[in-house]
Amino acid sequence: MARALERVGDRWTLLVVRDLLLGPRRFTDLMERMAGITAKSLTQRLRDLEADGLVEVDRVAGRREVWYRLSPAGKDLQPALEELLYWGMRHAFEPPRPDEPVHVEHVLRGLQLQLQRQGVDAGSVRWAVHAPTDNYILVGDGPRWELQIDQGSEALPDVTITGTRSALVRFLTTAPPPDPLPDDVEISGKRAAVRAFLKAIAVFPPVGAPVAARCRPSRHEHRYLHGVERRHGRPLHERRRTHRHTGADHFLHVEQPKTVADHIQGF
Repeated sequence: MARALERVGDRWTLLVVRDLLLGPRRFTDLMERMAGITAKSLTQRLRDLEADGLVEVDRVAGRREVWYRLSPAGKDLQPALEELLYWGMRHAFEPPRPDEPVHVEHVLRGLQLQLQRQGVDAGSVRWAVHAPTDNYILVGDGPRWELQIDQGSEALPDVTITGTRSALVRFLTTAPPPDPLPDDVEISGKRAAVRAFLKAIAVFPPVGAPVAARCRPSRHEHRYLHGVERRHGRPLHERRRTHRHTGADHFLHVEQPKTVADHIQGF
């Protein structure tokens, strides 16, 4: 272990490997994902990883862009990184601070791992996540989950989640996801598919309540199942009084009149 840590025990080294797991990246791609690292530090980590045989560099004469990819030895670190991530989610997770730069890719990796470890079975599904400059696909095949870069596959997603990076991060790291949704997040797909998506992501992030409790239908799904569409036409303050009367959570806020139903399309 000591010799392994001599090569990959540095914080930035492991984060470089993490950000190369989905495929080749350019230097600027890595800088964008690794908040706080300097260009000098990243350059040195990439040189060290290349020298240790963990990263391969694609340089072409006359081409300015240099691409970095993991070698087979570098890819072998994926199980160790997943264990570190899972440990961190269980024992060191904190919601992102408002000023904290969190990349949506890192949140999606955590979601994918949590779905996998908890054995969440949503059937055969494809969920597309679209940010302004980043597109991802979360693929579920029974209890198996995989995060991919969306490269324009002809296979249509069952659910598409679109928003700014910060809005997507807030949405995915709030337990359960907030309702009403922020104005810069939109969910589209058939009603059953969206319902399955909202139910599945109730296990993430694994904070506070035990996982068994968090696997129960979320407040989102509960309201769909009990006819939120029928209540959608009521004044917002009337819906809020109704839930106070029944003693349910005060999940509607006057200052944000849009509800999840406003953002669900294709029913």
